[in-house]
This record gives sequence, C-alpha cells and structure tokens, in this order.
Amino acid sequence: MTSTATSNRVHANEGVYAELHEFLDDEAALLDTDMLSEWLEMLTPDLVYRAPVRVTKARADGLGYSPNMAHFDDTFTSLTRRVARATQSPNAWAVDPPSRVRRHVSNVRVYRTEELDEYRVSSYVLAVHSHSDQPSTHVVSAERQDMVRRVEGRFRLFRRDIYLTHSTLPVPNFAFFL
Repeated sequence: MTSTATSNRVHANEGVYAELHEFLDDEAALLDTDMLSEWLEMLTPDLVYRAPVRVTKARADGLGYSPNMAHFDDTFTSLTRRVARATQSPNAWAVDPPSRVRRHVSNVRVYRTEELDEYRVSSYVLAVHSHSDQPSTHVVSAERQDMVRRVEGRFRLFRRDIYLTHSTLPVPNFAFFL
C-alpha cells in the first residue's frame, strides 16, 4: 500500500517522473483500445501481476487484503495466455465482444529503489466499464503499486499489485486488466 516516505521520492519536475507518468498513460491507452498484444510488450518476462481479495476487517486486524486469495495472480506467461484467448478464441464469450473500459490514472507518485533504473510507482486507477449493448456502466476503483525498470532504453512493468477499493466487485465479470 501507499508509503509516505519521501527520501526516495522522484518529484514531478524531474524528467523520469514525466517518463513514468507517460508510461502509465500509454499503458491505459493501449488497454482502452484493446491493443492487448502491444500492452504485453510493456511487460517483462518475470512479471508478477496480483490483485488480492479485499476483506472487511477492523483496523487493528490488518490492512484488509487476503494473503491467500486473489482476483488476479498472474505471470507474464499466464497473461499471454489470457490475451491469446481473448483475441483468438471463438469461445471467449466473457471478453468477445470486448468490454468497453476507460481507465483514468491519477495520484501518480514515483520512488527510487536500490537498483539503478528501477522505480516503484504508486497510482490510483478508476475504470469505467460497460459491456455489449447494456446501458449500465460499472466503476472499479483501485490503488496500484507498480515496479518498473528500464530495459533496452524503455520502461517495462515487472510487478503490479492492485488494491481494490471494493470488497464486493461491482462488475458482472472481471475480465479486463487494471
């Protein structure tokens, strides 16, 4: 979850902050336009992509996320399979026709790590989702904790932890990426 430590903070007036903010904006644009194969190119082969299940607890009992259950617990390989199924399988009824999703990324905070050209990026994402010809929309809100590294001159995501605001999902299926 969010850290308040500021000693390693990258400030908005630093060039790398702008690069990483653009990285998140470009990622959202690829996902919003269903360019999933191009999105995979923004990820590293050692990727971990998790969204633990939120549980309602008293403050004294912890942060309120299950250590053992997750909506997503993916690797690069499993995400590649999910993308292939969504884009190539005639039986992917939950994702074809694809949902329409607009991801709004905000509250971007960037922190240096011990490794050169590796950063921790915290952001909020608000996804507005609709599917098929249904008139209703659904809103999914989350905080993302990302780890990003520069590989061959460009940033790539190697870890994403998604902390949903919701304990009960407000969407009929969670077949889209945050």
